[in-house]
Amino acid sequence: MLNAQNFDYEIIAKKATAMLIFTADWCRPSSLQKPVAQNLMAAFSPKVIIEIIDVDQQPELADRFFAKTLPTTILFADGEIVEALPGYQSEEFLTSYLQHILDHLEKPKEKA
Repeated sequence: MLNAQNFDYEIIAKKATAMLIFTADWCRPSSLQKPVAQNLMAAFSPKVIIEIIDVDQQPELADRFFAKTLPTTILFADGEIVEALPGYQSEEFLTSYLQHILDHLEKPKEKA
């Protein structure tokens, strides 16, 4: 489980591809986003780290990524933020986005 103490190591230092979904139990859109995240976990593990982060349990991480609108989805490639998406995101959209990131990362780097 990601938290403020291990985030830099698990995502940044390891140059991970990841999707963090900031939610709260009291937030209706968050309750709709959680099953989407769970389906994506099953589809993309182990290539992509996908974590559901409760803002009430991990306020430091929520503050670090300015997760004020819930849910908020943060996408990482090679340990760097690619996009922050406030609000509910469909499974189809996130699947397509994650696949695009993976395809881009798997392409051989062109020499200049």
